[in-house]
Amino acid sequence: MASKTLNDCFNEYLVNIAVSQNVKDKLENVRIAVKTALTQGISKKTEAEGHRRIPHFMTQGSARYKTQNTPCFPPQQQVDYDYGCYLPLSYHEYDGRKEPQDASEHFFKMVGDILTPLAKQNSWEYEEHKKCCRLIIDSDIHFDIPLYSVPDDELKYIRDQRAANESIGMFSSHSDSSNSEAKDLEWEDLPTDSVMLATNDGNGNYTWSDRNDPRLLNVYFEQKNKDDRAIYRILKGWRDFRWEDGKGPSSIFLMSLAEKIKGGLPFSDNIEIELMNILTGIEGLDLLLDDNGDVFVENPADSEDTIKCARTKFDKLRNYARGFRCALQMKSSQSLSEVASVIRSAHLGDRFPEVKESYTPNFRQPPRTTRAG
Repeated sequence: MASKTLNDCFNEYLVNIAVSQNVKDKLENVRIAVKTALTQGISKKTEAEGHRRIPHFMTQGSARYKTQNTPCFPPQQQVDYDYGCYLPLSYHEYDGRKEPQDASEHFFKMVGDILTPLAKQNSWEYEEHKKCCRLIIDSDIHFDIPLYSVPDDELKYIRDQRAANESIGMFSSHSDSSNSEAKDLEWEDLPTDSVMLATNDGNGNYTWSDRNDPRLLNVYFEQKNKDDRAIYRILKGWRDFRWEDGKGPSSIFLMSLAEKIKGGLPFSDNIEIELMNILTGIEGLDLLLDDNGDVFVENPADSEDTIKCARTKFDKLRNYARGFRCALQMKSSQSLSEVASVIRSAHLGDRFPEVKESYTPNFRQPPRTTRAG
């Protein structure tokens, strides 16, 4: 029988951090309930306003890329499901809400008014976040609904790619602007040819953020193979172990780093070698800073866009990468058991498998005897 390898350990780790079928089923039930409630609720509310609209939806993020992991330290970390809710730009420009800020706030309030009773009915918790409406399903799971305005002629391209097994009845960025600056925002100041995300600063100030079309990233990462996803998921699991509070670099930043270092080429099934190269690359990267002092990496799906990370987090990431790389390099002088023990204790946690050293007696040599003195 072939001896266990470090790649075997990584593959076992990927199995250990995989989201269970029970959690997948629970998320699918939440998705159906959210889609049903928002389709019926928004259709009814907009019809009462005199211009009925039916929202479109799209699964995005890790649920779409197939890179979800079971959290390492719940509830600080949770399985995340992103389910975008889209309405046409013409609705948000409707004469009843002349100011863009009002339209963004109205969108949040409308969705919140629909989801709050749904949450109460199902013993969930509803929260309004800066870039989404969130449902806390339990200590391990949350469900995010980012709110988008999309050009009218683009709305037909926003599709929910999940299985259509729901029944919906009759209805088939942080802003640091001052208050005075926010009031000066007009519709003509915003792009009418791109998708915009409704945002708030947590202090009652609402606005829109452009360059937030998730379809480009969806298409890019959906085309990746299982070997690519294995590397992404290990990087995310490593991040989660090192940042117990759940506030490490974003998953999309880590994935974009990996893409930059690999040059967009596919990864092989030799996880040990590929991971070593990525860690070495992270350790040696000297990323540029933006005007806010954050580091950034190119968006692999859009050369004109960037993915940001706080400089302090990236500096920590580089230090952690150095330690992880050194652990992998121990293989040349230490046993697999010793290497796995270091990875388990310092870099990936107890979901990385233990390796027991097997003792094989040498029958060619006679056993030692102790002569009585």
